[in-house]
Amino acid sequence: MLLAGDIGGTKTLLGLFSAERPTEPPLFLRSYPSREHTSLESILSLFMEEIAPFPPPGFRIDSAAFGVAGPVISGLCRTTNLPWVVDTKSLESLLSLPKGAVGLVNDLVAIAWGSTVASPETLMTVNEGIPDSEGTRVVVAPGTGLGEAIIGFSGGTPIVLATEGGHVDWAPPTPDDVPLLEWLWTAFGHASPERLLSGPGIALLYRFHLQSIPPHEHPLPPETPEENIPEAVSKEAARGNPLARKIIDHFWRLLAAEAGNMALKALSTGGVVLAGGIPEKIAPFLDRKAFMESFSSKGRYRDLLLKVPVLLASDPEIGIKGATAIARSIRQQPKNGRSPL
Repeated sequence: MLLAGDIGGTKTLLGLFSAERPTEPPLFLRSYPSREHTSLESILSLFMEEIAPFPPPGFRIDSAAFGVAGPVISGLCRTTNLPWVVDTKSLESLLSLPKGAVGLVNDLVAIAWGSTVASPETLMTVNEGIPDSEGTRVVVAPGTGLGEAIIGFSGGTPIVLATEGGHVDWAPPTPDDVPLLEWLWTAFGHASPERLLSGPGIALLYRFHLQSIPPHEHPLPPETPEENIPEAVSKEAARGNPLARKIIDHFWRLLAAEAGNMALKALSTGGVVLAGGIPEKIAPFLDRKAFMESFSSKGRYRDLLLKVPVLLASDPEIGIKGATAIARSIRQQPKNGRSPL
C-alpha cells in the first residue's frame, strides 16, 4: 500500500492507495481539520487507528509521501499556516518505515506531480498553443497563498522544482496598476504577487477598488469578515454586481500576467497549469482572449507565449494524487537509493 497526504492550513487529507493501481480511487480516504490537531503525527496516529479494521491480510505500507504548505529543506518543514514542524525522520519512525521511504515535499511539488497524472477531463483548455512534449512546464496555483513550481522531465519521469516565486517583487503589468503598487507599498512596505493572487489578495483588491466608489454603492456590508470577502465577491459577481465583476476580472488579468512571467522564466514550452483553489471557483468569469492578451503581453516574446499551452486543473484532489505518484516513485526507486524527488 501507499500512504499519501495533502496537508494544508485548513484541512489535512490522507489516503491509502494500492501500490499496483495507484491511479484508482483510494481504498481509504479521510479529511481532518488541521487546526484542531497539534501535529501531523497526531493526525496520522488517528488515521492509522481508523484504518486498522479495514485493510486485507498481509497489509503493509511500503512508502509514503506528503505535500505540505511551506518550504521543505533537508526533510524538514516549518509549515507556513500552521504551528507545526514536520520531519521525515519522525514520520518514518511513526510509520515503521526505513530511511528514505517517506517523501516530504512542498504542496506545490505534489500538485505539480498530480498535474502530470491528471485525467484529461479535469484539465480545461485556456489556450491550445503548440504543445512541446519534452518542454518544461510550470504550475501557478493561487489559493490561501500563491504557489509556483517548475516541472522538467528525465526519461519521462517528472523532475519537479519547488519555488517561493509568490514572494518575489511584484511589478504593475500596466500603467493603470501603478496606483495599486503604491497602495501596497504604503500598506505593507513590500508588494509581492501573493499579496494579490490569493484568497487574501481578492480581499485586498476589494479594499483597493472600494476607494473609487461612494460608500452607499459598496456591494458588501462593512462588517463582512476579511476571510469571507473572497467568496462574497465571487457570489456578487455571479449576481452581476459591476464592482465585484471588475475585481474578478482584475484578478484574472493579474494572474495571467504572473503566469506569463513564470512561462518566460522557465521557458515552459510544455505548458502552464493553473491550479489551486481559486481558478476553478472563478472559471465561469474567465475571458480566454483577455487572459491570453495579458499572458502574452511581454514585448518581443508575445509570439512565443501565444504558442504555450495553458490549462486549468479542476480536480480538488490533485495534491494527494501527486503525493501518491511520489510515494510510488519512492517505492520503485533503484536500490542505489537515488531519490526521485
